[in-house]
Amino acid sequence: MAKPAPVTPPPAPARREVAAIAPAPVAIPIAKPDAKLIENIFACLSPGLPQDWKKAWVVVTDLVNAASKERKLEAKFYFATSPADVTGEELVPCDAKEIAQRIYGLNALLPAERRAWNQATLVITSDGDFELKYDYPK
Repeated sequence: MAKPAPVTPPPAPARREVAAIAPAPVAIPIAKPDAKLIENIFACLSPGLPQDWKKAWVVVTDLVNAASKERKLEAKFYFATSPADVTGEELVPCDAKEIAQRIYGLNALLPAERRAWNQATLVITSDGDFELKYDYPK
């Protein structure tokens, strides 16, 4: 029996220099808040909502005084009767300070390196869904 001819790999392409590319940002998994926590927040928002509301949202801004490192949370509340409305109308909750503190308290679900956000937005829809987004200083 004849021996098969040896297989030689094709020559390697010439090596070229390439510019270094910054690695893509890695998504850091964030634990989703317990629905009961969101229900407690919503219980304070719901009395001010009109019958035909489609979404309500809270924007919490972390205003840290650089000199004293004192933390101050500012919360603004909105609702919309259309899911596409991103401006909304102002909403008056039962206790704005308490809701801001509860949203800030959700930091425990974030990895330590993701807790330095400057704004958190909690959106709750009339069908029961919710989304919590964080914005970070540039």
